[in-house]
Amino acid sequence: MCQAIDNGAEVLVQVKENQAELLVNCRLLGEHLAAVQQHDDVDKGHGRVEYRRVDTFNPPTGWLPTDWEPLVKMVVRVTREVTHRRKGIPETSIETAWWVSTARLDAEQCQRAIRGHWAVENQNHYVRDVALFEDACRSREKPGVLARLRSIVLNSMRMKKISNISQALYANALNFEKAVSISRS
Repeated sequence: MCQAIDNGAEVLVQVKENQAELLVNCRLLGEHLAAVQQHDDVDKGHGRVEYRRVDTFNPPTGWLPTDWEPLVKMVVRVTREVTHRRKGIPETSIETAWWVSTARLDAEQCQRAIRGHWAVENQNHYVRDVALFEDACRSREKPGVLARLRSIVLNSMRMKKISNISQALYANALNFEKAVSISRS
């Protein structure tokens, strides 16, 4: 269920399987209507080439589920084609994601906003899960305290311009004095 935004902010949010009806309607929209705009982008690096196409659609009245209808101004399809070279052999994967927006943006603005979202995902959530094992944590007693401690650790390391969080955690795991010195300036 989507709720109205009271403070006037706009959102661009990915539609996933937990919103099955909305996701189906977005896919059908892409099958039956032509995109209003397109924007292509290519990234090369880290042993891969990533081609991204953003297509924007204006949903007709009555197309989306009732609770989404008054909020969604546009639907966005992002198609990513990633080619990795593994042992000299190219492997290509294609993935399509759907997004809805409460504002009308052009395709290039959507591309930048979605890429910005993944920057946050990669720099924060991924590090918290992979380096700090946050998702695997089984503590049920005041989990917010542990989350704050993880945030303090990450913020301290980033303030000191530490680029490899996993390596720094390993180097400091058995040396409390060294670990505490990270947060001192």
